[in-house]
Parts: sequence; structure tokens; C-alpha cells
Amino acid sequence: MHSGTGGPWRLRPAVPVWCRLGVVLCLLAGCAHTEPHVDQAVKADRGGSQRNQGVAERYLVHCPDVLAVSIDGRPDLGGSAAVSADGRLNLENLGRPRVEERTTTEVTNGLAAALQAPPDSVHVRVAEFKSQQVYLFGEVIGLPRAVPYQGPETVLDLLQRVGGITPGASAGDIHVIRSHVAEGRDPEVFHIDLQAITQQNDQRTNVRLQPFDQVYVGQTRRAVVARCMPPWLQPAFQSLVGLRRNP
Repeated sequence: MHSGTGGPWRLRPAVPVWCRLGVVLCLLAGCAHTEPHVDQAVKADRGGSQRNQGVAERYLVHCPDVLAVSIDGRPDLGGSAAVSADGRLNLENLGRPRVEERTTTEVTNGLAAALQAPPDSVHVRVAEFKSQQVYLFGEVIGLPRAVPYQGPETVLDLLQRVGGITPGASAGDIHVIRSHVAEGRDPEVFHIDLQAITQQNDQRTNVRLQPFDQVYVGQTRRAVVARCMPPWLQPAFQSLVGLRRNP
């Protein structure tokens, strides 16, 4: 056979589809690994205990949180009760003290004063956080959901508390939305540099959360590509680029 210019030419053998797919996967994998995995860094971080000092003490109690109260040497007093709609706690023998929008320390001091007892003999803790939530969206472990707000913990501490983020999470696409609906103000958007937080100990963007904040965790390009692939090809691609890991 001859080419259109009169010179000879030969038909090239067809490249098998598996070879072409392999080339594409390798190219995508090479691009994917330019972004470090932050899901493992989130799990490996051990600074939460230091960051969370004082967080529980700053939590403001609301209806219908459940408080547990005990008094040293007085097992007949105390118990657990939910904060009622009027902001009070029904403790029977201890009466119905007002606890709405108070910290557990303030509740403790109020009960100690009413009992004329030393404050360190009265113990109050939040047994169930039921009044306020933080909302999770995107590449977090589990489904998008509301989780109990437990005080002004940092974004990293919240992500650790809920089980972490997926291997497809993007370190450069994490945001906190603070709506300010109740205050009638414009919403705030905070960009969270999770890579700097976990790998450089740079806490400047590790925002402390407020009730009803929304946390969005975006996904990497490789995660987007994986979801666009046919189901039969997804496991191979996920293993190749690190989206599938052993527990």
C-alpha cells in the first residue's frame, strides 16, 4: 500500500485498550500525588488536649442540654436532668436553678452558694450536648450531617472528633461558613489551611468554632476523576492514586 504522496506506509498495530487505560491512569496518578494526603496528618496530630484546654468550661448551657450534678457526701442530692424551656434545671431536692446561657462553672458556683457548700464539693458537667450543632459537608468520614457543638474547639479538633476526613479531601479547599443569621449580619467565610496546620504547626487559620457553623471539606482532582469513572475502573484508580487505603 502507498501513502497519498506515493511513498510506502504500513498500518500500525492497534494499541490494546488496557495499555491506553494504563497510560491514562499513570498520568492521572502522577498529577494526583502533587497534593499531599492530609487525612493521615489529621489522624496523626496529637495536640488536641492542649488546644482544647478550657473549651468545655466556656460552653454555654441551653435547653435541652442534659446536666449531671453531684455533691460530695450528699448522694441524696443531685442527679441528671435536661434544661427546660424556661432555662431551669429540675433537681428536685436542689430546686430549679436557672442555668440557661451559663457555663458549668457558673452553675457550680450558684449551687454551692445555695447549699452554703465549698465550690469544689459541687460537680456539674454536660452529660448530653443537645442544644446546638455544627454542620459537616463534603469529604468527611461518614455522611454530611449535624454533630453536637461542644464548645469553641478548633476545626482540626472537630475533624478528629468526627472520625477524620477522606483520602480524597483537599487540603486547600476547606472552609468554615458563619452565617450570622440571628444577628442580621453578613456571613463570614474562613479559609482553613489544613496542610499548614497539620504539617507546619501554623495555627493561624485553625478557627475556633461557634454554634451552627458550617464546615465544608472539598475534594481533590483525583477524587473528582475517580467519581466520573465507571464503577469497574474505580477500585484500580483509587488504589493507584491512594484514595483506597487499608484501615
